[in-house]
Amino acid sequence: MSRPLDPHYTSRMSLPPKNPSPAYTRFKSSMILDYSKWRDGDPYDIPALAEVTEEERNLLTDEILERGGSLDWRDVEALKALGTPKALKRIAATAQKQHDGGGAEALTAEIERDGWSDAAEKRLIEMLEHMQSMTSASDRLYTLCEEHQTPAVMKQLMRNARVQSDETMRYSAGAFLLYLSGHAEDWYGFDAPNRAHLLNLNSDDYKTYKAAVAWLEDKVANPKK
Repeated sequence: MSRPLDPHYTSRMSLPPKNPSPAYTRFKSSMILDYSKWRDGDPYDIPALAEVTEEERNLLTDEILERGGSLDWRDVEALKALGTPKALKRIAATAQKQHDGGGAEALTAEIERDGWSDAAEKRLIEMLEHMQSMTSASDRLYTLCEEHQTPAVMKQLMRNARVQSDETMRYSAGAFLLYLSGHAEDWYGFDAPNRAHLLNLNSDDYKTYKAAVAWLEDKVANPKK
């Protein structure tokens, strides 16, 4: 679905080029999201950005930035591909401020550009603390965790599995830890032998809950890979 516009949005928008390139037109068309595209997570036409003119590159950067508010992950992908100084500056700000899919995508872009660092680790841990179900952030953050399995990251994932306020994410963190330690083939927690233990991470019975935590800690402490 299309991003809702505020009453003054049109007046602030950059005027389109007089003779837009086919690539510019393709990209602009891909920015119009209906419900199906939004639900399925369809990206913008990022390859088209390799063919736009320099003028169009700057215009598209300004248009995305003029929307204000939080950036969607698609916007971050586009700004990364546009690569203008304004675009890169906004990606850096998004990586520091947002905890959603846009923030996760921005952090990924920052790590790709500047490398892994103590600051990146700290930011990743902060994002893990704020993870919520039914968002586009989790897969991106888990990918970063898989690439950077530091003690601090693993500790935060275990904390998420133990005490995350979102019960779905508590299950998810437990399943992901099983995957990282080689006790599951994927990070979704569908394996029947593990499912009952993962569900018990949300048990109202304290003894059952503690047993599930102890089981998970033992699995992670004895990895298969």
